[in-house]
Amino acid sequence: MNETLIENFDPKFLRPCIFPILADLGYGTSISINNGLTTGDFATEMNVSLSFFSESGELLGQKEKFKLSPGEIRKIDTRDDLNDLGITPDGRMLGIAHFTPSHLNSAVSSTFNRDEFLAHVSASDDFIEFRQEPKGVITGVAYQMGPQNDSRFNKTRTTLLQAPKVIVSEKVDTLFALINASTSFGYSDLATMEYWIVDPDGCKIVSGKIEVPAWTVRYISTRDVLKNDGLLEEFVAKGGMGMLLGLSRDSGLVPISMTRNLDTGAIACDHTLPPVYYYTTWGGQARLDANERLYETFFKIGSLPTNSVEV
Repeated sequence: MNETLIENFDPKFLRPCIFPILADLGYGTSISINNGLTTGDFATEMNVSLSFFSESGELLGQKEKFKLSPGEIRKIDTRDDLNDLGITPDGRMLGIAHFTPSHLNSAVSSTFNRDEFLAHVSASDDFIEFRQEPKGVITGVAYQMGPQNDSRFNKTRTTLLQAPKVIVSEKVDTLFALINASTSFGYSDLATMEYWIVDPDGCKIVSGKIEVPAWTVRYISTRDVLKNDGLLEEFVAKGGMGMLLGLSRDSGLVPISMTRNLDTGAIACDHTLPPVYYYTTWGGQARLDANERLYETFFKIGSLPTNSVEV
């Protein structure tokens, strides 16, 4: 067995751009995508196509877009494509832009060198842009996305969400969008994340648990979690700032934080870097051991009330 090769892999998931569509919050989503790998053995023309999923994870429609040459950048307003497909954007929808090597566009599966995934992902940042009309608010976040929830790449499916901020007030909410995706349309695993909101003194304020079905996005509204537990006014009176610590022990979730002004619609977006950016030895058994220690010392001790509140 050659561990440098990934066999029977769907070429549509070589380098996907997976993003939330915030239609239920009053936004349209555009994406700026690029074929960033311009040189080397793996540089190639890419065929770009789109897939859209419903709030329940149902595949609603797909559309071929265009070919992207090495180094080329294009922008897509998904509102136009949803309209062309006859899809009404509502609920918590998920979108994917697939980058498929043009010579493999009709292939159901193929064999790839493991380094090929890293080469394409590391060379490309995609910018996800949220546009609110008619107020004209435009905001977004850039990130990379490699293969998710595929044991051929990562046998330890866990997510440690080390969010540095929770900012809430009467007019401001901090949302955490959690995406559950993989490398095959047949993926169907349910993801679960437990979390605590912590105040600036490091005290645990309120806990919750959220489930994210396959091919969906779900939100944690920290304002609603605090309000539901009768803690919002007290939290705001103390400055309205804290952090959220989340742990999924069964899935690799993609988190995006969004601090949103409820009046103007302005959003400050960010993504949280995985622990490997801070701990170079993170991974494998060390990752499992660290997450188990965190669970035992931070999540398991004491009574954990259930406050799974979503917007």
